[in-house]
Amino acid sequence: MVPKIRKISRKLAFVVLACFLLILAVVVVTVNSKSSNSQAPSLHIERRGMVTQVLDGDTIVIGNEHVRFVGIDTPELHPTPEPGAIEAKQFVEELCLGKEVGLDVDDLESKDRYGRTLAIVYVDVDGSWVNLNAELLRRGLAEILYIPPSEFNPYRWLESGN
Repeated sequence: MVPKIRKISRKLAFVVLACFLLILAVVVVTVNSKSSNSQAPSLHIERRGMVTQVLDGDTIVIGNEHVRFVGIDTPELHPTPEPGAIEAKQFVEELCLGKEVGLDVDDLESKDRYGRTLAIVYVDVDGSWVNLNAELLRRGLAEILYIPPSEFNPYRWLESGN
């Protein structure tokens, strides 16, 4: 009778070990797939400020600082509004005029040739920070304007949804 119990105990131990390893493998694959599928950089707000003016669809004013949305270009308002310029400006005004925004300044090129700060602008939408630069792209209100060097790749915003 003792040999039969050992056989059952070994089989049971093997089944338990196999189940444990299977569960562990599923957990590892799930964690790895979530981190590798997320191509968007993690949210990084370096500083915050109140938007006092929206100049156009890709430039805002915070205090006396002009902030240019990095990685995108919206239609021009001046001298004559291009198609979509007014819509882009109105969208940005709706989301951030008179509100606090978060900025992630481009570490590789923090200013453009006009002295404007180049940054991703984050807005609070229902308690979540949203990349406004990417949102303008997704809505067709802006086009990609990728000028190296830049730490940000706007093509990834469209791939990842962030």
